[in-house]
Amino acid sequence: MKFTEFIKETLSDESHHISSKRVCGVLGWIVCLSVLVYCSIAVVQAPIMIDTVIVTSTALLGLDSVTDIWKGKNEKVEILQRKQEDRECTED
Repeated sequence: MKFTEFIKETLSDESHHISSKRVCGVLGWIVCLSVLVYCSIAVVQAPIMIDTVIVTSTALLGLDSVTDIWKGKNEKVEILQRKQEDRECTED
């Protein structure tokens, strides 16, 4: 699998559209990791706000599973059928 395909699949929701929540969550994690690495190398204390950004990013990454509660069973079945069809198409 190509790296770009992996990134697109990671950031996409069940309907194969890019999820803004996932994009913001991943960007938040990247920013936090960058700040923490910089602070470790420069031997300075990380800003207190980093804690809030980490919690917010984590929450954004988990919101898709919370919003699935309100989806109807029929919609979930349709999504699973589409996933199965996609797998069959890629295997051929």
